[in-house]
Amino acid sequence: MKKVLIISHNPLTTYHNMGMTLLQLFHAYPREKICQIYIYPTIPDLDRCASFFRVTDKDVLNSYMSFFRVKGREIDPSQIDTARHEMYERPQDEKLYKNPKNKRASRMLLRDLMWKCTHWYNDTMKQWLDEQKPEAIFVAPGPGKFLYDIALKISKDRNLPIVTYICDEYYFVDRAAQPLMRLQQRQLQKKIAKLLGRSAHLITICDELKTDYETYFHIPTTVLMTGSTLPAADAPRTETAPQSITYLGNIGLGRSSSLVQIGRTLDELNDENGTSFRLKIYTAEKDESILSAFDEIRSVELCGFVFGEEFAKTLCGAQLLLHTESFRPEDIAAVRHSVSTKIANCLASGVCLIAYAPEQVASVQHLLRNRCAIVCTSSELLKKTLLTALTDENARRIAAENAIQTARKWHNAETNGQKFSEIMESIHEGSANQLRV
Repeated sequence: MKKVLIISHNPLTTYHNMGMTLLQLFHAYPREKICQIYIYPTIPDLDRCASFFRVTDKDVLNSYMSFFRVKGREIDPSQIDTARHEMYERPQDEKLYKNPKNKRASRMLLRDLMWKCTHWYNDTMKQWLDEQKPEAIFVAPGPGKFLYDIALKISKDRNLPIVTYICDEYYFVDRAAQPLMRLQQRQLQKKIAKLLGRSAHLITICDELKTDYETYFHIPTTVLMTGSTLPAADAPRTETAPQSITYLGNIGLGRSSSLVQIGRTLDELNDENGTSFRLKIYTAEKDESILSAFDEIRSVELCGFVFGEEFAKTLCGAQLLLHTESFRPEDIAAVRHSVSTKIANCLASGVCLIAYAPEQVASVQHLLRNRCAIVCTSSELLKKTLLTALTDENARRIAAENAIQTARKWHNAETNGQKFSEIMESIHEGSANQLRV
């Protein structure tokens, strides 16, 4: 089995979506066959790699005041605490990294320039790579061009083949309206094309991404959906008369607006029918400007963030589960070809899933194709759909039965991990130089 270098924003963790996705993909890999370079200011909460190497934005920025010496470092194994599930190593970093202004084109361009003009590929990183001796690269990039540069530089310098993972859409997107955003968009598209030109294989999270990229870039492509961290239930967990709907996860990207609509609709149903339906929201969101939108909604209960065993207990103990996305055009564009990480666990749980999201989003298409959720794709049908989910036991049972089958077929961590291992083993060193574009 080849030793794989993972290059990504986040380390393998149990508390972050990408961290959990990576864990599932590398399910079949022994610890000593994985090493990772990541750039987020966090510490892994499990010792799943032979070694972690971290170089952050702050390391790069500080290099401009220390003769351009970027002080990336190997994570000391003693720092890895399986009981600590914090997104940020230092609490003060949260405000900086969650600033919405970071998504402005000007800041994204400056961030890429900051990385480009400094010496992150220095003796410290080279020595770490010499010690780890990776034989292939697995890169999970995003909107920052510098992560593509890291993968390309190491691949070229060490003649390592690349497997690229795409779970969000940044190439086949509508042309941005603002000049700076268009510039950022064009530069990123060029970088994506260059990375795929050096990639031996592409893995995508859904069929929609596979179709677009395989056709355009002529690169071998495989769909591997996120594996569930839970075993698929033996039978549906159905309540005779459910009174609550549970939502777990991120409420950003406009999802809070959809949750507000659901809460208000539940208030209406309660007023009309004398019921006491509840919407329980489990989220790590701390922004009061977002959370205050729920203040006047009587049916909404904000429950805070849960992870690990508590997450699994909450998920499997729910009466109904909810997946939602925003209906704003800009938010739809951001998630159009994404499949939410938590869907795998929702389907495996055996609890009936409700989905309220635009029809064109890949996650909704997945649910509709497999008839494994009670789906609403317009605000006009929301009240009717919620009423069906809350009162029609047969509809809940059918959706939950199909969900379990879908989880076994598409979200089995064991099966997907084995397929992933076969892909990584099938590539060879020479494939790093087989340019396709």
